[in-house]
Amino acid sequence: MQNISAKRVLREVDENQFLDNIPDIKKKISDRAVLRAIHFFGDNYRAKAETEALKNNRFVDFLTLVNESGDSSMNYLQNLYSCRKPTEQGIPLAIMAGKRILKGNGAVRVHGGGFAGTVQAFVPNDLVNAYRSEMDRIFGQNSCYIMTIRPFGGIEIK
Repeated sequence: MQNISAKRVLREVDENQFLDNIPDIKKKISDRAVLRAIHFFGDNYRAKAETEALKNNRFVDFLTLVNESGDSSMNYLQNLYSCRKPTEQGIPLAIMAGKRILKGNGAVRVHGGGFAGTVQAFVPNDLVNAYRSEMDRIFGQNSCYIMTIRPFGGIEIK
């Protein structure tokens, strides 16, 4: 059995042992820190699973994992708005609006810097105009940027 307290970083800790020791861990760190650790464990799994889903052309599985990661960010990482400005919740508002438009299709989640981050949405082509229109209506003109992903990685253009 590994000694959790002897570990310097969370990635060195076994997830099951962490979960088994939550009552003792809570004596040393806040409940919020425990929840954030749970997000870390889950997102490490999800990142690998997302990679495998894309490698194996299982895009629906990838989108499911993106949504799960976003839900985990909201519920466990708690990085959608600042506790110092609880009345400013643009990210949760954008996610709510996005989910209403997508109706279970695609994916939408917080992305980037969390509290000052953005929303990343995977929107089916037939919903792109409706998605952009609603985001611009709520957050102002040109607040939504449509991007496409190339089938290859970064390249140098000369």
